[in-house]
Amino acid sequence: MQNNSTRLVLIAVIFVFIFAFALYAYTFRNFPPVPNEVITQNGTVLFTKQQIIMGKYYFQKYGLMDYGSIEGMGAYFGTDFTGYTLRLMQDSIAKQTYLDPVSQNNMPSSYNATELNEIKDYLDPTYYKQNNTIVVSNQFGNAYYYAINYYSIYLGPNSSQYRLKPDLITNKTVIQDLTAYFTWSALISMMGYTNGFPYTIGLTSPTNNAYFSTFAMVGAIFAVGIPLIVYIIRELLSHWNDPVVKVDLPKPNKDQKLALWVMLIAAIGSGVQGLLGAYVMHLYSTPNLYGLDLLSLLPFNVARALHIWLAIYWISLTWVMFSLFVLPYFGLKISRKTMIIIIALGIFTALGSLLGVWASYLQLIPSPWWFIFGAEGRDVIEVGSFWLILITALLLYVSYLFYKASKITVDLLKPFSKVLSYLLLGDAIGIFIGALPIVKPWPYFTEDEFFRWIFVHANVEGFWPGIVIAVLTLLLVLQGLIPAGLAKVVVTIDAVTEILTGMIGTAHHYYWTGFPVVWMYIGAILSVLEAIPLGMAMAYVILAARRNKGNALNQFQKTLITFVLAAGIGGSVGVTVFGAGLINAPIINYFTHDLQFTMAHAHLAFPLAYGLPTILMWVVAYTLSGGFNERDLKYLSIASIVYTVGFYLQALISLLPLGILQWIYELKYGFWYIKTLTTPNGHIGFWNLQIVQNLIWLRMIGDLTAASAIAIVILLMLIRFPKAIKS
Repeated sequence: MQNNSTRLVLIAVIFVFIFAFALYAYTFRNFPPVPNEVITQNGTVLFTKQQIIMGKYYFQKYGLMDYGSIEGMGAYFGTDFTGYTLRLMQDSIAKQTYLDPVSQNNMPSSYNATELNEIKDYLDPTYYKQNNTIVVSNQFGNAYYYAINYYSIYLGPNSSQYRLKPDLITNKTVIQDLTAYFTWSALISMMGYTNGFPYTIGLTSPTNNAYFSTFAMVGAIFAVGIPLIVYIIRELLSHWNDPVVKVDLPKPNKDQKLALWVMLIAAIGSGVQGLLGAYVMHLYSTPNLYGLDLLSLLPFNVARALHIWLAIYWISLTWVMFSLFVLPYFGLKISRKTMIIIIALGIFTALGSLLGVWASYLQLIPSPWWFIFGAEGRDVIEVGSFWLILITALLLYVSYLFYKASKITVDLLKPFSKVLSYLLLGDAIGIFIGALPIVKPWPYFTEDEFFRWIFVHANVEGFWPGIVIAVLTLLLVLQGLIPAGLAKVVVTIDAVTEILTGMIGTAHHYYWTGFPVVWMYIGAILSVLEAIPLGMAMAYVILAARRNKGNALNQFQKTLITFVLAAGIGGSVGVTVFGAGLINAPIINYFTHDLQFTMAHAHLAFPLAYGLPTILMWVVAYTLSGGFNERDLKYLSIASIVYTVGFYLQALISLLPLGILQWIYELKYGFWYIKTLTTPNGHIGFWNLQIVQNLIWLRMIGDLTAASAIAIVILLMLIRFPKAIKS
């Protein structure tokens, strides 16, 4: 991997952001209409553009995206307010016209197509582009007022029944604005801007483009995917017999060991994050924790947001600390003062932002400061913009350090240092985009979704995979387990393909949220190609293990291979089979979007593809510092396997069966039903079905298995910490 090949990584970083913003210019001109007014046929103004914008503002301010969703975008437990509002509208029209065509209970139901069409006629809006106005029937107007009354009870006196803070919203103006936002999302669905989503019997169903883009996805596998795989295999084989060189690294100095303190804190944070995850899943079943009511301090949306960001922090803080730990081996001296400043900034950012999320969702931070210092209120971008800017600055500095190291380090390490620098740069840009527009929420839903998903993919699918591959292959090279030439090819190819397919493939999240239909085709094609470099990661680690089969390896080398195999195979299957292979094809995604299938994908991909390599970084740092001995490494190897098994148990015996049940009930009743505790007329909702309750509790088997593994890791780190620091 010479300068020209590493430069391809930088070109890819620049290209994907230019491509995204070039298409954004087109997308911005083709957003779904946000009407100046929605009025009835008799001239009554139901709500205005400003109310829609304020509804979105309050949706984020009260953390409702970490509870439920809009157009299937948000949390996987609470109500999808688009689908539920469509259902409320159907009910109201049926009552007004003395019809009751759609069942709301869990008994077999039959539908009267004539009555459904009659209800649809009352609900269908008419858009007048010249004055940007939507006109609806008078009956629709009555249905809108019915929805206001319903949500005033749902989010007010009954909010704790739905796992939210008691009496969450009692201000009627806020409820009216929220209902305007929910109703607008229902209107654009009926008007065809969301490609037929969400599935609502008698109102919305998938468009032909969902089928055609799926065919394009299959064609891309043959036209691009197979030739790309052949090229990658050819490049790997060309370096298969290159010589290997084992490098014995010296003991770290006392300044490097400062990183061990943060790694220990991160490990404890991972344990707390796991406990929060168990609590969140417990709330799926009951509003209290074994009789203890915590909803005033820790409602569902707060617990979920903290669970997500504790995961992000224990992984990302470890990566920053591991960078500071290893950069002296690249020849770059980092002063003790610099180490302390970066550590302090990292811990301040993590603790400050988590406290901000908690205080913001409990309405303890006034406007406009909640968005800046509290919680942005966007799924996965919960923390305030101020904290995201601090994270951006921290990553830019670490990127600069790796670039600086690439100028002075030995030839073996130069390409790895440059690639890591470029990947961290891209990640920093993505995080800064997540902070926009910095002082207040984006006014429009589709616009917000565009930027939100760039942030998400910059982390989990664009730049993080390349960072993990670069670190793991470098460790394998230094331990003499794979040739340097082979590793350099892997790192370059993986980084470039991950960036291109992962960042442009962000479009597979734009299927149902009001984007022009061209995004559906881009997303379908790129999301399946995105699976290729991730799938090849599994091949890399299997080949690395086979290459060393029969060799006399020390315990550290065995531990390294065990972790890499668990992360490579476990994580890659979670990404490709449970992600791109299961839920990204448009026509499949239409019926699986926002279901527990995505939870299964996330709970296999994130902890295994990113969590296990992070734990390995703790193991490497402690071992080099003299903390872990051979027996410890054996226990840690076993822990990595148990950790992997635990998350697969979660997915296979709980999350995946829940997703299948949701899909069955979605076809039966519509999307609105599969995230309900109760139906609008009081019948039992999906989460309260007995079979669903049983599957929720079955997840404890996987939870406890994974928890036992991380407990072993944390315990060993606590016991060996004094030795590692002093050794």
